[in-house]
Amino acid sequence: MSHLRRFPTLLGLALLPLLATSAAHAKDDQWTFELAAGGGVAPRYSGSEEFQAAPTLSFDVTSPGGWFLGTSGAGWGTAIGEHTRVRAYVGGSGSRREKNSILGGSDFLRGMGDIDTRPLVGLAAGYTLGEAVLSGSWQYTLKDDDKGDNGLATQQIHLNLEMPLFDLAGGVVSGSVSTDYGNRGYMQTWYGVSPDQAARTGFAQHKPKAGLVSAGLGMKWSHRAGRNGNWYIAVEGTRLLGDAADSPIVQKANQFGLMTGYTHRF
Repeated sequence: MSHLRRFPTLLGLALLPLLATSAAHAKDDQWTFELAAGGGVAPRYSGSEEFQAAPTLSFDVTSPGGWFLGTSGAGWGTAIGEHTRVRAYVGGSGSRREKNSILGGSDFLRGMGDIDTRPLVGLAAGYTLGEAVLSGSWQYTLKDDDKGDNGLATQQIHLNLEMPLFDLAGGVVSGSVSTDYGNRGYMQTWYGVSPDQAARTGFAQHKPKAGLVSAGLGMKWSHRAGRNGNWYIAVEGTRLLGDAADSPIVQKANQFGLMTGYTHRF
């Protein structure tokens, strides 16, 4: 699972059933449509001690040739052998506001400036071994010169391993472990405090280096509803690490999120 920026986290939790299903079962010879709707609670931003509830809605449409369009972006994917699936895509990055906002942000960040959504390019892969799914992604966000330290080019790598653990109440409980890495631009954008930001906010200056951002553990209960439906409840705990955890804007290094919803595959 991805690190806990409030709205992107809820979106990521909503996408988990779609990504796992796509990696394990996607075919290139037919149209597929997957829809997920639900809601959850997560920190207002990565490092916040405040929580906010929000609804989520995500979708993914895949053509017979492997082209797809969805909440994660638009691009092309294909299977390699029986166990591996890869995707290349373009999409939009996460955002953060310097005030309380459904888009992710907090009044605690007054003076830090907004982090706007920007174009990104990404690569993702999933490998299945039995019922376990190992997935990873790399994302590059384009630079925005007009936003200064809030618009640096960023690179992020995310790794996740998910596998079923046991049956419960007619469903299956699965567990996951994950980690995130960010380059210097990524760390500065989301956890750094520039001299100008320090002057406006009173936060101490913070210039983080590239490195691990977080490590996380998650659990998900899912229950099949008919042939193509799936109800799920997912919970995630993430620990911010290194220079990310040491940022003066981080109120709590331990972050938690909860998501529930329904997915349907057509």
